[in-house]
Amino acid sequence: MIIINQNADIFIEKYKKFENLARTVYKIDDAESIPYELCKQKRFRNHEATIKYCQNIRNFLQHNPKYNGENIVYLNDPAIDMVDELIKIVENRPKCKDIAILDKNVYKRTKTDRVKEAMSAMRANVYTHVPIVNSDNIVEGVFDENSVFNYLAAEEIACIDDDLTFEQMKDYISLNNREMEEFIFVKASLYVDDLEKKFEEATDKGKRIGMAFITVSGKADSPLVGIITPWDILGA
Repeated sequence: MIIINQNADIFIEKYKKFENLARTVYKIDDAESIPYELCKQKRFRNHEATIKYCQNIRNFLQHNPKYNGENIVYLNDPAIDMVDELIKIVENRPKCKDIAILDKNVYKRTKTDRVKEAMSAMRANVYTHVPIVNSDNIVEGVFDENSVFNYLAAEEIACIDDDLTFEQMKDYISLNNREMEEFIFVKASLYVDDLEKKFEEATDKGKRIGMAFITVSGKADSPLVGIITPWDILGA
């Protein structure tokens, strides 16, 4: 008995859409395997089995002839759902603005603020880094535990004075010349997986990115819009 089912044709068309989207969005050449290239990315690692399963279905349907012009393989609705889910993942590629901590919710200080007050807030809220901004909301530095250690070691003192301000320790909150850590500036429209590549590239060079600052122009001389930490990327 021959069971005719239109889902086979629907599946092939949807898989073509998935392929075309993936090649366009992730800049995959025609000669490269989409399953192979996508599965190298962390975002698709949990979907590797689905991608390969859909590829196998597509190959079977595409390379096996029809009988009297009709597909003779019954394809149920969950198969269509699988390829729809892959399309959805590619189409809904998250951007930095989607996962960022917006500026209004960012704990930040200015150079006139006292260091000890910020340290208390960091301890209470488990903050690891505090952006230091100027009156135009442009990031001028970052305060973290390394800032404290380097300041105490360089000044050869044992404690932080109650009245110490960030201005007085500006050399230790600089964004530059950090041995193991760096900070980057990006646009809100940057895709999260492209940002993740920047984090990975830094790691390959023996550094870590402590925080990504989203600014209006994506550059350091532009007002702060939000921040993204490594934990935010993991959550995404």
